[in-house]
Amino acid sequence: MPKYTILIFGLISISSMLLAQGVGFPSDPAQAPIGGLELLIGAGGAMAWKKLHDRSKK
Repeated sequence: MPKYTILIFGLISISSMLLAQGVGFPSDPAQAPIGGLELLIGAGGAMAWKKLHDRSKK
């Protein structure tokens, strides 16, 4: 059999097994706040500005 046929057959069989098991998600997700996200965004913006500024000098 061609390898794509085997791949498709494998994906279908794996997905059907997962759906048959009834995978459930928690009703209330446990999420934690990401501290320092503003600093990360600021540092990324500063690096992008420096890179664009250095390109314009060339």
